[in-house]
Amino acid sequence: MHQGSENSQSCDIAQVDDRLPRHSTPEFPQSYPKGMTICVPAFNEEATIRQVVTDAATTLEQTSLPGEILVIDDCSTDGTWKILSEMQKTVARLQLRRHETNQGIAITFAELYQWAGKGLVFLNSADGQWKMSTLLQLLPLAKRYEIVIARRPVKHYSFARQFVSWLFNAVPVAFFGIRTYDAGSVKLVHREIYDIPIISHGVFGEAERIIRARRRGFRIGVRDVEHFPRISGQALGAKPRLVIEAMRDLLRCWIDIIMRRRN
Repeated sequence: MHQGSENSQSCDIAQVDDRLPRHSTPEFPQSYPKGMTICVPAFNEEATIRQVVTDAATTLEQTSLPGEILVIDDCSTDGTWKILSEMQKTVARLQLRRHETNQGIAITFAELYQWAGKGLVFLNSADGQWKMSTLLQLLPLAKRYEIVIARRPVKHYSFARQFVSWLFNAVPVAFFGIRTYDAGSVKLVHREIYDIPIISHGVFGEAERIIRARRRGFRIGVRDVEHFPRISGQALGAKPRLVIEAMRDLLRCWIDIIMRRRN
């Protein structure tokens, strides 16, 4: 059983409450020898996608780990796919997929997670709000934690998006007694975490996965990182449809996890 105390952590690393019940004792996976997958979802990111992929390749080299860069273009209508196709000729570790119709961010995330073939998985956006070098800040913690969350002390969001983000992280504490810290941020995750079944259809899936992993006894580490203003694309996280969908998923998860006791 994994043990730990918050008081033993440095100021920029937090650990979940060890008083929560442990339903199983996951073995600590030897993920480093299995390499690194960097995942990038892209939709109309022609202004930034070239730099994002270039930075991903550079960062992967700096880890000295075998790895891959996976990008899914979610049916972009600009030049994103053309740029990616050109880059694949020169970036050896780059692998691409393209949706023929727009599937949305939740489905794209899920496909990237299942596509990932290495022991560690780092998902980053294509809009430039998180630098790829964030991976290097999180990597040392991956030997100690199965999920490492990049927490944003300052978020470059509109007021509405700030509120949605706060709500997104507050409700898991109220409904499940588990902190997700910054569920909508980038994370470095041991691959087997993505094999935990979830029932959410939308963006609440990121929080649900953390909740279920924690209830199964996996460890969560947190490091504060810098968050930058969006360079391209359009922020969609505060759209009413997505918020309503997340609230529905929250209630479904509460019934499944708390009432039915399914972890």
